[in-house]
Amino acid sequence: MEKFAWGGIIAAGWPILSVLFAASIVTFAIIYDRWKAFSRIKTNSQSLLENLRSGQDSQKIINWIEKSDQPLAFIAKSILKQSSREDKERLLQRSIQSVVKNLEAGLSMLGTIASVAPFVGLLGTVIGIIKSFQAVSSSSAGGASLVALGIAEALVGTAGGLVVAIPALLGYNYFVNKLRTFTVEWELAGAEIVDLTLKSRNQ
Repeated sequence: MEKFAWGGIIAAGWPILSVLFAASIVTFAIIYDRWKAFSRIKTNSQSLLENLRSGQDSQKIINWIEKSDQPLAFIAKSILKQSSREDKERLLQRSIQSVVKNLEAGLSMLGTIASVAPFVGLLGTVIGIIKSFQAVSSSSAGGASLVALGIAEALVGTAGGLVVAIPALLGYNYFVNKLRTFTVEWELAGAEIVDLTLKSRNQ
């Protein structure tokens, strides 16, 4: 009997639940993809900066910059290609923006799902309540069971919207804050690389 009841509830609310189910798949796909991308990034730039400050192993540093797939290496490579401070600073900002743009892929969708999913669930709630009132007005016999089904459908819609929205919001906030931390570190490291390369050239 319980399985039949749950089956009836899910079948009644399936138009809304199907949208939420699709949104949940997209949510976890984006979170997994961004988690892999962010986990590959090494944020510690001190070793590179210390080697640049000491002026030792310059060829080793250049080789690492040329071969590494780290964002800081891409940023440093763009800086080293320029000669004047203005060009270096301009390429620094452009390279950071390029890296940030790549890492932001999917985050806007994650934020949209976090914002919209509760309203989709609320729509399911409203539809379920409307069905409950229709059951009351159209039938006295068996009306109570129809009302109960409509209310259950309404609650399932609300719960489904929250279940989708909460991980989407947590993932969005986590990745946005992580990206903000990366950006600050790249800007600081890049500015020091600009100063160090100009200083070493003038010596």
